[in-house]
Amino acid sequence: MSDGTARGPLAPLDGVPGVRAMLVRGAVVALVQTIGVVALAAGLASAIARIVHGSSPLTPLLLAAAGALLRAAAGTLGEIVAARDARRAEDALRRHLLQHFAGSPAAVTAAGGSGPAAVLVTTRLYELGPALAGYLPALAQTLVVPPVLLLVLASADLLSAALVAVTLPMVPLFMVLVGKFTADRTAAAARTLDRIAGYVAELVRGLPVLTGLGRAADQAAALGTLGERYRRTTMATLRLAFLSALVLELIATLSVALVAVTVGLRLLEGHLTLAVGLTVLLLAPEAFAPLRALGAAFHASADAGQAAADARAVLAVPITPTLGGTPPEFPPRRTIATGHPRGHDPLSAEGGAAGSLKLLTVSELAVSYPGRRRAALPSTSFQVRPGEVVALTGPSGCGKSTVLSALAGVLPADAVVDGTVSGIPALVAAAPQHPRTTGDTVTRELLRHSAPSTEIPRAAGTSIRSAVATSLVRVGAAHLADRRCSSLSPGELQRVAVARALLRVELGATLVLLDEPTAHLDAASADRLVRVVDRMRAHAAVVLVTHDPGLLRLADRVIDVPGALPGPGADAAVASNGDGTRSDRAGSVGRSTPTAASADDSEDARAVDTPPRVRVVRTEGLGLPRRALVLAVTAGTLTSLAGVALTALSGWLVVRAAELPPVLTLLLAIVGVRACGLGRAVLRWWERLAVHEAALTLAERTRVRVWSALAEQGIAAERTPGRALGRIVGDVGLLQDLSVRVLTPPLVAAATVGISTGALALLAPPVAGAVLAMVLCGIGAIALLYRRVDAGAERAAATQRVRTLRECAAVLDGAGDLRVHGVASAAFDELRTLVDEQGAARRIGVRAGALSSGVISLVTGLAAVVAATLAWSGGLTGPVVAVLTLTPLALLEPLTGLAGALHRRGSWRDVRSRIDAVLTAPVAAEPAHPVPAPEPVTALTAHELSAGWPMGPDVLRRVDLDASVDGWLLVRGPSGSGKSTLLAVLLASLRPSAGDYRLCGARGPVSADRIRGDDVRAAMAWLPQESHVFASSLRSNLAVARPRGEVCDADITAAMAAAGLGRFLADLPAGLDTPVGSGGSSLSGGERRRVAAARALLADRDVVLLDEPTAHLDAPTARALVRDLRTALAGRVVVCVTHDDELAAPGDTTLHLQQVALTV
Repeated sequence: MSDGTARGPLAPLDGVPGVRAMLVRGAVVALVQTIGVVALAAGLASAIARIVHGSSPLTPLLLAAAGALLRAAAGTLGEIVAARDARRAEDALRRHLLQHFAGSPAAVTAAGGSGPAAVLVTTRLYELGPALAGYLPALAQTLVVPPVLLLVLASADLLSAALVAVTLPMVPLFMVLVGKFTADRTAAAARTLDRIAGYVAELVRGLPVLTGLGRAADQAAALGTLGERYRRTTMATLRLAFLSALVLELIATLSVALVAVTVGLRLLEGHLTLAVGLTVLLLAPEAFAPLRALGAAFHASADAGQAAADARAVLAVPITPTLGGTPPEFPPRRTIATGHPRGHDPLSAEGGAAGSLKLLTVSELAVSYPGRRRAALPSTSFQVRPGEVVALTGPSGCGKSTVLSALAGVLPADAVVDGTVSGIPALVAAAPQHPRTTGDTVTRELLRHSAPSTEIPRAAGTSIRSAVATSLVRVGAAHLADRRCSSLSPGELQRVAVARALLRVELGATLVLLDEPTAHLDAASADRLVRVVDRMRAHAAVVLVTHDPGLLRLADRVIDVPGALPGPGADAAVASNGDGTRSDRAGSVGRSTPTAASADDSEDARAVDTPPRVRVVRTEGLGLPRRALVLAVTAGTLTSLAGVALTALSGWLVVRAAELPPVLTLLLAIVGVRACGLGRAVLRWWERLAVHEAALTLAERTRVRVWSALAEQGIAAERTPGRALGRIVGDVGLLQDLSVRVLTPPLVAAATVGISTGALALLAPPVAGAVLAMVLCGIGAIALLYRRVDAGAERAAATQRVRTLRECAAVLDGAGDLRVHGVASAAFDELRTLVDEQGAARRIGVRAGALSSGVISLVTGLAAVVAATLAWSGGLTGPVVAVLTLTPLALLEPLTGLAGALHRRGSWRDVRSRIDAVLTAPVAAEPAHPVPAPEPVTALTAHELSAGWPMGPDVLRRVDLDASVDGWLLVRGPSGSGKSTLLAVLLASLRPSAGDYRLCGARGPVSADRIRGDDVRAAMAWLPQESHVFASSLRSNLAVARPRGEVCDADITAAMAAAGLGRFLADLPAGLDTPVGSGGSSLSGGERRRVAAARALLADRDVVLLDEPTAHLDAPTARALVRDLRTALAGRVVVCVTHDDELAAPGDTTLHLQQVALTV
């Protein structure tokens, strides 16, 4: 466990509480366990010697049985105590991290973003507990066992003690050397895992964008490249670490073999008694065992050590940072986020109680970002009084949303802020432009945004749940109460965000911040929200950003935020040809010819439940890497058999040497002992590499297949980052971890036990039968133990582990909205409760696992005692008695692996079923004999079209449409009338349940039912309502529109100019390399919309589907964007879903959809 800089065996664990106390307890357990080992070895050695000399072995066998019992009991107790202490230390560090993330957004940024932060606090820290439970006991045993056993060996045979003492120091020397070499590789592997987590989170948020551009499947290749890099980096680290383990194994094995040969030769010469020789032979491996275990734990815990180092780095980030460039009197972000009085003067000039707004004063507030010539918000000043509704207006990009972010305390960490703000009350309500949800359902979401009674004044008798229901009714979202938040449309999500704000007002908030609350709503829904805002003013002041005329009429004051942006249409010259005329659609964006890659795009389909409209993706299990598994099982079996043979041959050699035969008769056994020692070390190295290669290959394949399945489901796929991380990172990581522990150990144990007992049967069938019977009884006892003690706790812990990752990712993703409402700490407390539940389940599972290890240890020890007793009663020769007695002891290792596999088999089945559920999800039906799509597509037609979403009725019924290149088709209708469903049908993500949908070209119409879904989408580009902007550069955001290598900077620049972003791009010092922040946080709403439009133009498709293209834009900017789009899309088929009455132009056709009355 090394972070590459720490020194000493405990240095990597700096910051992990209770480490030294754990080490002391481990040392006490190790001492007791060593006493048991000495008693077992001395008893068995004396018993064999007595049998050889014809005496009764009962007394020493009783001593051996007592030693076996003491060893098993101490081992079980020690494992339970170590696991408990490790779990407490892991939980304490996780609680500190969660508390830090709750109080410091900068800490989340330092961790790499919400995705990597969630993986760090869950998946990566889950490795810390088992690492501590393995590493610290091994370290304690290393400090205790070798010195004690050296004293015992020295008292019995000084030469053997000297041989062991000379070779022991070589083991830690190699551990240190290899630790230095593997530290950097381990850190690189951890960074790659973080990149995968962040990449997955971004992909899932942008899945609608990738679906609309037909680019979702292509991202599987990038994800596969990351997975392959992670596999190669991890395997390179493991190869070096396991090579060190090989060297350690060789040192220990050859030392033991040297001791065995030396003992045999000295027995042959009569310089040593048989009892002493056997005792030395049994104790010598035990002196090396702690160091070998420490080496294995050291390398196996490298990931956990890196996680601890990363946790320390995150905890070092200050929890109360102020915004960069902010004068001391400006409110620090934490005080804004946690709901305490803000600013240097939280009360108004008139005075008053903290918590209620008296006078909000914004004085010369200005915000800018590094790398941008123009300020995000020029110097702005205004005041807001109680009960006022103040509207902020101005052109898109002038900084209106930035004002609200500053008041809410959620500006990005790199924002440079100047000016002062005073008078912000303790309780604030907000509905941002792009709300993030953290609850599973809408009701759960609103409950999470309420606060404890100690923080919010409530009217007597007011129930939180009734307030939630009332808030939903007032915004017209009562029917959404039980809906999953991940299934909400942008308009529904906006209403839920306003309902959250309304709930906060009902519970005492006196300042409301609303950012474009009616952007995605139809006229009726927008009017309803205007009335809701009017109602809010009776209890709170309202500051809102809007272009809605109804909200502007409601405002008491309208403040025009000054902006330095170019006026609408300023990019016209940039997007024109040299002669001053607009270029045609091919020249303006760069039209490309179809390529073979288009046919490889994945099918973005949403599942429906009737047989003619769906198909089920068939999978062949998880695609287990059989060759690697066969190699792993073969290597594991040979390794275990080499260990059994080494023990048996060593015993035979020592006892046979005591009979004083000619030395030549022992040479074959001497060579066999050395060969088995060398073979076991090499085979162990091979086995470890094969097992981990199989596990990493399985994880890499599964990760890509899960993403491909999500991409194929398209619009229907689960798109919340938390759930996607739970599947692609959590479940796949758990699958990788479990595959090492579940797949090969049962086969290795079965083969080893079968072959070993078969060999014993050739010597003494009754003894072999007794040993086999005891082993089977032990396995049965373990199975019963898991049924009674564990009772599914291990499975529950594994499931909770993935759930915790999912919930943590969701909370971190929505932490900004939670902080505004002062409920972030409560949400993180819920996470801690979830972690505690998972910990309780793990404790039960660990207890069962420790008891099973104790059972195996006891069974193998007692089996040796029983074998010796039967061999004595059978009158067998001394060497045969030694082989029969010592062989069961060598079965301990493979049987311990079997016990762990039995313990985890339920978790393995659970994770497989969760992954299989994604891989086998139904997707839209495909034609049995597909025909190509028309090229180019010049029109879309539909007649009597009906369609609906999975497990529900049709929401589109008997719709006729005709869209052509002669004018836009405008689709209007209230929320729930099927506008999004219509777009899904046009994209072939849904197949109609009735009617006919055709794509028309030069050779006539072709039914879409006869065309493969990806071929339909290859002709279309979709601009969704909420077009995600990826946390990357401008170039990367636009280049995703085409396959890699098929777009150049000139194409991107032309597309940005066509979308009205030419002047914006020219003003960026870094140009296309300018980072846009997470979700496009450094862009205004209007800029984000134009970037999304440019991306759709760059795709250069025959058909373009626009979903609310003017949302969040002021009227002049909206008119300019539509004008630019009409010019750039001339000659293409355009279907535009809109609520904007001013978007229509001569030649357009309007399709009015009516809400379908559903019968329950």
